[in-house]
Amino acid sequence: MSKKEVIHLYKKIIDDLKSQIEKGEYKKGDLLPSENDLCKMYDTTRVTIRQALSALTNMGFITRKHGKGSIVSEPKSGLGILSLSGVTANIGDRKLTTTILRKPIKTDWPEDFFFELSEDEQEKGCIFFSRLRFINNTPVLYEETHITNVDLPHFSSRSLENKSLFKILKEHYKIEVKEGEQKIWAIHADKNISHLLNIKTTHPVVHMKRRLQTNNNRVRIYSSLYCNTEENFLQDSF
Repeated sequence: MSKKEVIHLYKKIIDDLKSQIEKGEYKKGDLLPSENDLCKMYDTTRVTIRQALSALTNMGFITRKHGKGSIVSEPKSGLGILSLSGVTANIGDRKLTTTILRKPIKTDWPEDFFFELSEDEQEKGCIFFSRLRFINNTPVLYEETHITNVDLPHFSSRSLENKSLFKILKEHYKIEVKEGEQKIWAIHADKNISHLLNIKTTHPVVHMKRRLQTNNNRVRIYSSLYCNTEENFLQDSF
């Protein structure tokens, strides 16, 4: 079997088992078939099976215990906020809705901004808005976004309600995200964040600060995000 065929089979095993867990064919606490049985089912080696099971472990679908096997965990869904393609493109078949808490407004950059800005950015100012995003009616992501106020005519008058920011930028301004950097912390939610995400102040959340470069070298997108991962895990492919 070629390396390409092995990789294809490895992904198929992951997708098959993940789908069966999500559909409830394997429930929390159930044992998956043994490594030997999976080898026979997929006509492959133990190495490939172990790699697939390790991937499922990292994704939060199973836990592996010596002498027992692979045990199904509480099913969770992946949330692709790590991806440069944006949340909307990585939400799958779940219902994503967005509430605009602060409509886009042209303003100066905050004095204590979380990334260093160029002189041109400081001069031009930014467009600021904030959003609360829901998956299947549960609040999971609060975002504060700043975009360099360059080459974005009439942006502040556009509606972002239940719409993809990246899609709007691409379709109306020919602006696309090319690369970026992200800083990630695990913190306890303060009073405001806990209220927005409907969690206790002692509940841990993921806090991310990101800077995205676009094909327009004068336009950058900055975001401060707070994510409740109680029912979702963070995922990305690379």
